[in-house]
Amino acid sequence: TDRGGSAKNSARIDSSQDSFEVTSFIEREGNEFVSLRDRDANSKTVFQKKKSLGRFTLWCARPETGKPHQIRLHAEDAGLALLGDLTHGGTEFPALCLHAHRITLDGETHESPPPAYFEDLQLINDARLVRWLAACDRRERVSRTLGQSSPTERMIHTEGDPLRLERLGDVVSLNWFRDTYPNDQEWASISKLLAIKNWTQWYLQIRADRGKDPQTDRVLHSEPPPPERWVALENKTRYEFRRETGLSPGLFLDQRRNRQWIQETSKDQRVLNLFCYTGGFSVAAAQGGAKQVVSVDVSKPFLEWAKRNFEINGLSLEGHEFRAIDSGEYLAWAAKKGLKFETVICDPPSFARTNTRGKSKVFRIDQEFEGLVQACAQIATKRILFSTNFEQWSLDEFAERARQALPGKKIIAPPPADLDFELPRQLRHMKAIVIEL
Repeated sequence: TDRGGSAKNSARIDSSQDSFEVTSFIEREGNEFVSLRDRDANSKTVFQKKKSLGRFTLWCARPETGKPHQIRLHAEDAGLALLGDLTHGGTEFPALCLHAHRITLDGETHESPPPAYFEDLQLINDARLVRWLAACDRRERVSRTLGQSSPTERMIHTEGDPLRLERLGDVVSLNWFRDTYPNDQEWASISKLLAIKNWTQWYLQIRADRGKDPQTDRVLHSEPPPPERWVALENKTRYEFRRETGLSPGLFLDQRRNRQWIQETSKDQRVLNLFCYTGGFSVAAAQGGAKQVVSVDVSKPFLEWAKRNFEINGLSLEGHEFRAIDSGEYLAWAAKKGLKFETVICDPPSFARTNTRGKSKVFRIDQEFEGLVQACAQIATKRILFSTNFEQWSLDEFAERARQALPGKKIIAPPPADLDFELPRQLRHMKAIVIEL
């Protein structure tokens, strides 16, 4: 709690003691819940002081009833509005400082460890660090709840900071989206984050504006440095990660749920994976029992990496194809040959420059989309999974463009992406649709 919070009803509550209780009648008024102290109480919360530091105090709240917003309303009544709780009189803060530490249901007790900034109140003075810690904690809790806890997690993504962080097994990949290195205060916050989470193997890449300097790639790392290459699990699948390849370590984590969906639905199918990169979708399809997977990418090194991902999962390369060719050229060739695939996966870049056979080519998804999806439809017999990170399209706009390109085809959404990537109200960069044929 923060002593700067409101004191709506505190004149009748002595919150100066180390322990006190609050009772009130809680009900909904319109879209809000309110606490009324002039009616017979239907709610009770006991507060016990744990420790204080400066203007902040950590309290243990034990609700003896279960009304909506009860703890927050009763804290406001006592003049101890929760830090970060703008709805109930609290001061603005990067996180709502309310944590369910222990709950007992049907005689069984469940516990969740408090955030680091509850254990050490001094951390609250570093709002940037709290924002990062809250993001990491939220993603870890969501993954555990969904039963998808994995050694590969996107921990910090769109919280409004220049820092992006992914946990890739024993190695943590950090990206700093500014033209300069973190300053002393920013670096102190990063160092505390790494220490609190006990991440000892890490590397940090400085990402300048790629439109101005697309080759910018400055790296800081732990001592001793993490390995150049390592293997980590996503659910039960092994992937090789590499930190010497620049912009990406080898797997786009926001496609995790789509990879799982492809694995669940590819049995006995022929699957085409365009712009396959390191073969994440290809591995998923092969593990799901696809009769053949064709992986297409203009980069031979990426195709060799894809083969490596097959091998470390015990998947035979026999019967599968790896084609080093421009995806558009492959589609034209496949249509001419009369090739058919039950599933076509297409995850193109938003923008790319390529040079094949001495010819320079610029790819822009906003200009190429209609022709690309129509070409996919010529050789797909069941469905197309198409995804994009093009920021100027919303999911609805993306789906509408697909409807216009393929009139009469059914456009559906694949399983929703995990909640550990963006908050529910944030616009997702990665957008995916399934086109049923």
